[in-house]
Amino acid sequence: MKKSLLIAFILLILMTGAAYAQDGGVDPNNPHGLSPAQQAMAKEIQEELWCPICQGVRLDACEQKVCQQMRDMIDEMLLEGKGKQEIIDEFVDQYGVVILGEPPKEGINIMAWLMPAILVLAGLGFAFWMSKKWTQKKPEPVQAAASAAGGPPATSADPDIEDDYLARVERELGEDL
Repeated sequence: MKKSLLIAFILLILMTGAAYAQDGGVDPNNPHGLSPAQQAMAKEIQEELWCPICQGVRLDACEQKVCQQMRDMIDEMLLEGKGKQEIIDEFVDQYGVVILGEPPKEGINIMAWLMPAILVLAGLGFAFWMSKKWTQKKPEPVQAAASAAGGPPATSADPDIEDDYLARVERELGEDL
């Protein structure tokens, strides 16, 4: 009897230790006890903000300690009743616009949004202009065409040039005779 009582006592102590090791029913995905609406808002905010240390990693996916602290801060601010834009503005004030992951669409930063479109349009315009230029037939020079054919040049639209040519031909023919 003493032996079975001792075993029961030891099992009771072991079970009590295991019960104290539990976290008390706190959801690991919601450690701050946010409502479903607050959880959705926290997720939206985390998807809009970027890790200030890592480049190109959103806050919701980053495993850095600072990002975990930032996620906790977002939860606490939501519990305080702050809105989405207030929280984002506070992080921008603390970390700068780099935390937004994209330049704001105002001031000189608007060029970062407009330049790609402007360059694409300029490139398309240049390509169109060059294709038109390359596909146009180039007129052959009158002298080159005539000498290539071995005969007199074609008549020109300018009568002075034609008269000069004829005078030179007659002079050369007169010299040969």
